[in-house]
Amino acid sequence: MWGLQWEQGKQTLEIQRDLILVFLLIFFPPQLAHGIEQHRLFLDKDGKLRDVKSAGIAQSDLLGAIPALPEGKMVEFSYDSFQENDGAMSALPSTLPDSRDAWNSEDEAVAGAGGCRGEKSPGENASAEEEGDKSCELTWKTSQKLADGLMRFSIDLLREVELESNRSNVILSPLSIALALSHLALGAANQTEKRLLEVMHLESVPCLHQMLGTLGRRLSESTLSLGSRLYLQKGFEVKEKFLEDSEKFYGAKPKTLSGINQDDLVAINSWVKDVTHGKIPSFLQQLPQNTVMLLLNAIYFHGFWRNKFNASFTGPDVFHLDNEFVVPVEMMKAHQYPLSWFTLESQDIQVAKFPFKSNVSFVVIVPNHNTRDTSHVLENFPYKQLCRLFPREVPTTVKIPKIKLDQKLELNQVLSQMGLQELFTSPNLQKITEQPLFVSSVQHQATLELREDGVEASAATSVVLSRSVSAFSLDRPFVFIIFEDETGIPLFIGSVQNPNPDAAPQIPEPQDSGEATDANKNRVPK
Repeated sequence: MWGLQWEQGKQTLEIQRDLILVFLLIFFPPQLAHGIEQHRLFLDKDGKLRDVKSAGIAQSDLLGAIPALPEGKMVEFSYDSFQENDGAMSALPSTLPDSRDAWNSEDEAVAGAGGCRGEKSPGENASAEEEGDKSCELTWKTSQKLADGLMRFSIDLLREVELESNRSNVILSPLSIALALSHLALGAANQTEKRLLEVMHLESVPCLHQMLGTLGRRLSESTLSLGSRLYLQKGFEVKEKFLEDSEKFYGAKPKTLSGINQDDLVAINSWVKDVTHGKIPSFLQQLPQNTVMLLLNAIYFHGFWRNKFNASFTGPDVFHLDNEFVVPVEMMKAHQYPLSWFTLESQDIQVAKFPFKSNVSFVVIVPNHNTRDTSHVLENFPYKQLCRLFPREVPTTVKIPKIKLDQKLELNQVLSQMGLQELFTSPNLQKITEQPLFVSSVQHQATLELREDGVEASAATSVVLSRSVSAFSLDRPFVFIIFEDETGIPLFIGSVQNPNPDAAPQIPEPQDSGEATDANKNRVPK
């Protein structure tokens, strides 16, 4: 048997990610910011999504009404001490669609997995797999099929990694992993190809490889730096069609390994370092034995928040692990932060969106109660409707912990649990070579960093406010998704249970009643 090693790239958000199918992912997004004037939604007995206020329903009448949440002590800041947003604050709309009946199928197709740019082509049209084949055109609807499949794959992947790893924090790039698996599917046949597409929920996407190729080119032009490369052992025979399609769809130009271990390591690490803008200078320490082919995919993303945090207001605070324990953290703070958010009552969660200056947004999903277990958060999550559900931004007092996550994962077991056991035993990869070939290792590395200097301020320095400021603290476990706005493609997904795992959990100090009242008096406008 030949060992097949994948390496899929790095990402920096500052996100960087590396995969060695091996999925190696590194990423440093800019810091997150949250605070909110809240729109409250619930799923009624018929499964319809409704706005509590417009439906005329009192919160006390809802099943599982949300209890008041404890909030950490908030430091008082003066208004003009903070960086303002880039213009006058928009008023919160008075209503959302009363129920899902107000939507039609076209609305859901346009909304996609968060895509918010309207019904139009999300980029160039894909060329046909065969000249004249109109079915391979990259239309808005077909791009939403891709977004929907990748979102479902993201949720499955996060769930399995959380179950398998037993780690307090998880960070993944479903896009990077999907690009590696799709590249492998290009060389797979029969049941192996079928299972790969089914696990990614992309079996119904027409002309998949061309769709992904077009998406990759568009993202490279506007949002990400993408790079692919194919390394082959000297003398290893690969079918010409696979080599041609690898370069055509994934931009993976074939390179021959010299057979001199140290020289090959230098060449591979140099390429990865270049694509990731120096963030990953030494990707591989050694080449796995019996490697005949490596698929590398590197992704680099550096995003700037639309509104930055003033580092002088960052200070010590606590993050609630659950109802009993906290850990100390450095908390970034802002006062008049323009934020869009809503509450989904039936699932007991809050959802907020923090845009970058590029066409990318950081969406955070937070349980309304302090719990270490966030596995339920994405169950029945209405991601197709996100674009429609987010209200206009309102000024909000925000607290978010500084976070730096660095994670390396072995994904063989995770992918096997998802239905890809065959990859590691006897896959059908006859479109690559007639020789026996199997995947020997799937590794993934990811880094996430949230910090003040991850954003730049907008040009305008004043904001017009006419309503009280609500407050939102990201001070308890949460799930996050980083979306490409136009299509709703999920670039990254993860969960944070403990932003400071090296610190010993503590029992929080009791607050006197006056402090508690002050901290919560403007938490959520009713």
